[in-house]
Amino acid sequence: MEHKLDLRVIKTRNNIKNTFIQLLNEKDFDQITVQNILEKALINRSTFYKHYTDKFHLAKSIIEEILVDYSPFLDERFSDKNRDDLSQYIKNVYDRLLEQKDILCALWKINTRSIHLYDDMQILLKNKYKAYIADHNVSDPELTDYHACIYASLVMTTIKYIFDNSGQDMTQKIVESLKPILDSVAFPFLNI
Repeated sequence: MEHKLDLRVIKTRNNIKNTFIQLLNEKDFDQITVQNILEKALINRSTFYKHYTDKFHLAKSIIEEILVDYSPFLDERFSDKNRDDLSQYIKNVYDRLLEQKDILCALWKINTRSIHLYDDMQILLKNKYKAYIADHNVSDPELTDYHACIYASLVMTTIKYIFDNSGQDMTQKIVESLKPILDSVAFPFLNI
């Protein structure tokens, strides 16, 4: 019986999360109310509050899940085991992120003091890259933070561009078009 309860809890939370993402695609975060979520998810107030304290808690929990999933991507990216076919690995990562496009784009729209997924992803990327280039001595130590900022900005801008303009068809072209820039003298440390 406990297994069925767990399944119901999972289904209810997924329903609430999916409904919230749908609402974010329809209106601004500030305009969304718990009542909107209840009506669209076809649940009652007590069900919502059994899982989340408010819409901020809901948004933060979804973002936390995304960041927990995003971090291992970055660990694998900077593990050196993908060196032989880095372009293909990067394309695969972009394609996988593209599968989460609707969720990511919806959550990127939220930008409050405590909720800012786009910035959180960029900071996580910056810190992972900063650690990588420090470990590999591929950057002047005084410029490590600067190089990590450039890298994180380039990657996040590329992801956003793919989401906004092209999708999977252009991912490979974009990765290939960046290769000469990344191999240039100006950015020898940079490999997205």
